[in-house]
Amino acid sequence: MNTIALLPHSQHILPGGRLKLVISRICDIRMVTEAMADERPFALGMIAPNHEPETISHIPAIATTVSIIDFNAQDSGLLEVIVEGIDTISVSTLTMAYDNLLTAAYEPCVQWLPIRINYDSQLLADKLQLLFNSIPDISQLYQQTSYDNAAWVCQRWLEILPIDIKYKQSLIHHPSADMTINFLLQLFQNHHLINN
Repeated sequence: MNTIALLPHSQHILPGGRLKLVISRICDIRMVTEAMADERPFALGMIAPNHEPETISHIPAIATTVSIIDFNAQDSGLLEVIVEGIDTISVSTLTMAYDNLLTAAYEPCVQWLPIRINYDSQLLADKLQLLFNSIPDISQLYQQTSYDNAAWVCQRWLEILPIDIKYKQSLIHHPSADMTINFLLQLFQNHHLINN
């Protein structure tokens, strides 16, 4: 079984996504420093916004491996990193080091294959593009986008929508994005967001 350092975080990332993180805990700074020095990924595990990493004894089964694509050491001693999602993994067990750094034993998950945007799913891509264009902090993270790939579009929606983690995990667990496309279209329909 493979092992990887794991950072529980309330901001969620999936393969192809990008996220800016501020790293403050000493154990997490150690993890980032080692990942950069050894050019190896670490994993981000989903936690709810009201949980602190120090209180985590378990996380949902699916996490995402990430690579560091940029970093900046702040004067305050904090470390700001931009990470990019690589693959989803299935976490089986967690161990905690002396400094509270978590290590996960894991197996790879089935990764979503690209799905060409069609007439129905075009709405999801259009709405996502409008959202990204209206939030410069997000749009600046992406030099390249894949609005023609429904799987990529769905993963971005799952990252940013305030959906309960258990539902996100259930959707991610499916071997393709088809279930998520249907879920998101229904969600937009039920909240009258389709014709906006």
